[in-house]
Amino acid sequence: MLQEDQEIYEDFFSAFVVRRARKKDMENVRSLIATIFPKARNRIMPGDYFLIAEKNQIPIGFCHYRIRKKTCYIAGLGVLAHYREHGVGSKLLAEALYHIDKKGIQTTYLKVRATNYTAAKLYLHFGFFEKRAGDVILLVRKRAN
Repeated sequence: MLQEDQEIYEDFFSAFVVRRARKKDMENVRSLIATIFPKARNRIMPGDYFLIAEKNQIPIGFCHYRIRKKTCYIAGLGVLAHYREHGVGSKLLAEALYHIDKKGIQTTYLKVRATNYTAAKLYLHFGFFEKRAGDVILLVRKRAN
């Protein structure tokens, strides 16, 4: 790749933002979920939290989590295929864990398909450990006191 092409490529993926989703963003979040996980049940419950990643104000990823007492469950984290492996998922997860830790949550759970090695690697990097295996791996993260 030519240096000029490399600079354009890097610039294309560098400028994205992650923020809390607002009510007006929920249609875009639902659309992202349907696009990234077409077979998933889109179960949104009152009090759920959502983060959205945007590039030039266009939604490119999301993180969906719910907190119940001292436990958190990450219900979904996804990035559009074209934007994967450029730090978007890492930034979404880091932001979610920051908010989760700030609330004093001790345990965070999530599930990932056993065949989704890229996602599993990301979660393990953020301190999750494997609790159960099979078709779906249950991952757990315990917050240090």
